Amino acid sequence: MTDWDHEVDVVVLGSGGAGLTAALTAAVNGATVEVYEKAATVGGTTAVSGGIVWIPAHTRSADGELTAEDAMAYLRAQSLGFMDDELVETFVSTGAAMLDFVEDHSELVFEVATGFPDYKPELPGGKPGGGRSLNAKPFDLSRLQEWRDRITSFPADFSNVGIDAETRARIHASVDSDSGDYCVAGTALIAGLLRGLLDLGVVPHTGARATELVADPLGVTGVRIGEGEKDFAVRARRAVILGTGGFEWDRRLVDAYLRGPMRGAVSPPTNTGDGLRMAMAQGADLANMGEAWWVPIVQIPGDTFGGQPRSRSVRLERTRPRSIIVNRAGNRFLNEAGEYNSMAGPFHFLDPKLGYANDPAWIVFDSLHLKHYGFLGVDPDGPIPDWFCQSADLDELGEKTGIDPGGLAATLAAWNGNVAEEHDPDFGRGASAYDGYWGDPSAPTTAAQTLGPIDTAPYFAVPVSVGAMGTKGGPRTDRDGRVLHVSGTAITGLFAVGNAMAGATGKAYGGAGGTLGPAMVFGYRAGYTAATGKSVP
Repeated sequence: MTDWDHEVDVVVLGSGGAGLTAALTAAVNGATVEVYEKAATVGGTTAVSGGIVWIPAHTRSADGELTAEDAMAYLRAQSLGFMDDELVETFVSTGAAMLDFVEDHSELVFEVATGFPDYKPELPGGKPGGGRSLNAKPFDLSRLQEWRDRITSFPADFSNVGIDAETRARIHASVDSDSGDYCVAGTALIAGLLRGLLDLGVVPHTGARATELVADPLGVTGVRIGEGEKDFAVRARRAVILGTGGFEWDRRLVDAYLRGPMRGAVSPPTNTGDGLRMAMAQGADLANMGEAWWVPIVQIPGDTFGGQPRSRSVRLERTRPRSIIVNRAGNRFLNEAGEYNSMAGPFHFLDPKLGYANDPAWIVFDSLHLKHYGFLGVDPDGPIPDWFCQSADLDELGEKTGIDPGGLAATLAAWNGNVAEEHDPDFGRGASAYDGYWGDPSAPTTAAQTLGPIDTAPYFAVPVSVGAMGTKGGPRTDRDGRVLHVSGTAITGLFAVGNAMAGATGKAYGGAGGTLGPAMVFGYRAGYTAATGKSVP
């Protein structure tokens, strides 16, 4: 029999978008709630993200109702049969209610990111003109008082996981007014949820790591927490909700489960699979373990965060004209302007003789790209880092990088010829509405926004590989977030949400916010069911 140090109705582990939504919902529905976060700050990966939620069926679009039928057709068209239809239908049908609930009970306000296309908008049910991605409106941090500086953040530099000034503008996460202490993107999303919880008397515990679930023959009854030198047991009279994120920062789990190389995570280094291990110890069934929210990454020499090598997602640089991505043979192998999650497949191509033929790879660009746009925060007239591999010609570039110069020369000749026709017959770059979104907005056509010749020395090459924003695998859950045992029955008292659960959409990634949308929807459903014992009406 456990000697409990503390009792509460619902314990939420983790303070990202999924966990805070679950905590808010449980508290509003009458439960006493405590949130435990192992980091010194709150917000998890959500806090350093773009703060966008992808909700595919709602009535907030200026173009009229976005239907569940279109949403399901679109997700099925890209799922390759690997998504759980019941969970996805639940996500699609609950999204609008989640938005309303969160806005009613917190200071978070959503607005449609006008014009932001779905990631594969030409598929059946896709939306080239956008409408499904919603961002958190700017939030005045002074509203958080002593919690103002306790939201997870990366160093204030050019990248911030790709959320630089131009990127913020493209995702509609910018502030029009200089008055107030406003934050945007993921910080605003977490700040709004946190203010709602604080108003309900729910104060998160930080620096408090869950180490073990406590269970009896009837189910999970609580959790052990390590906080500094202390170790204590918290009884959860109704439920423990796992919102601890994925396992992308645990090399052993990554090597054991992911389908191919994952060279670095762009999330905070606290996502080490704590919830996964705790669920596995209770006999949880697992699903989607080979998948991640994949993204191409650049690692700057000597760049670290929290004592770990830092990886940065790369978006604008690979999409704008006059840059391509090649492998060591000098060959292109993907649509550089396509959505990032699908780029993992080409990076994971396994050649029987060469191994992973497209890893490592390089972004190759010329002097006019650098002059027009800069690159990775380096101004057009700024000092050029050695790791840009500046070269007078392709032979020198090959010597510095290991790229075959003959193969690269042939690739560039073909590329430049195709660019003149505004057509990429090899990988279709510039054909999709999404391809041009991150390109040059001054160009007159979608193709011209991303296609441009590479013909003006000096030439440059920066290593690029495949990383992840988080993992998609975890314990299988029912439609209300209850964790399922390997026998198929629910484990009493245990829920999982966000990247701590098996991703409902499988391989599919609908659009910007495709991580946070499901995370908050199932956080909402899990919080309601944990508090009330009933399913969301």
